[in-house]
Amino acid sequence: MKNYSDSNSRANRRFAVFLIYLALPVLAAAALAFTGPWIFLTSIPAFPPPDNIREVRYSAVEDALALSLGMRRLAADVWFIRLMQYYGSPDIDERENLYAEMPDAGHGQPGHHCAGAHFGEGQYPDFLPLASHILALDPYFTNAGLYTAGSLAFNLHRPEEAVGFLNGALVYHPKEWKYATLLAAIGYSKSKDPAKVARIITPLIMEPDCPVMLRQLAAFLNKKAGNYSAAYSIYKTILETTKDRFYIDNSRKEIAELEGMGLAAPPGAASPRGAASLRFGGHRP
Repeated sequence: MKNYSDSNSRANRRFAVFLIYLALPVLAAAALAFTGPWIFLTSIPAFPPPDNIREVRYSAVEDALALSLGMRRLAADVWFIRLMQYYGSPDIDERENLYAEMPDAGHGQPGHHCAGAHFGEGQYPDFLPLASHILALDPYFTNAGLYTAGSLAFNLHRPEEAVGFLNGALVYHPKEWKYATLLAAIGYSKSKDPAKVARIITPLIMEPDCPVMLRQLAAFLNKKAGNYSAAYSIYKTILETTKDRFYIDNSRKEIAELEGMGLAAPPGAASPRGAASLRFGGHRP
């Protein structure tokens, strides 16, 4: 009787295990049905729908390829490079106006003493459409957003467009404090208070991936407000964190000017009395 009971118990256990194996696919399917959508929605950030992407410069084929292959972020990187190349070239209308006022033939040409004096200014009609295209592909490309808004507001003198652009960027990235900070700086810039704007954007320029254009702006504003030590520190930081020849040359010129006027301490010397100093976090190699 005991042997019969033992064998019966083993058979029951085997049958129970068999039932569990049969139930596993059903349980897994049920778990996927209930949790799958939630996991999908919370682990993958929402992107703008494809119909939000407006064609720029015959981009339709590239855009369709990027969307079909799931390469929106890579496409945004490519378009950001194109944006910087476009903005890094002289604006045709502005260049013609500038050359028409030149007192000598070499004025404004590479190597001349004033080359780069009007860098960043101009009309650049494709600037905002290109930038909007980038964030439509990847609304989490914060560096591109900061670069665009800063250029629009402070270099191209189109603050209303910068504010509209940032508000659009905040739709998909509402907790991005860098956008909110730049919005505040643009607002204060209208009050003609360079010291206040410089203080507002200080947290931005301490970020390792801060666009060099914003650091250049911060240095200029601090110098204009009389915060020479802060401007000096930012120009030194630009030298350490960018390979852009314009910003390097300009920073070296500004550093030499500040040191020559005794408004900032050269390396190894004590800072002027009462001057503020800035310390930056880690820098991109």
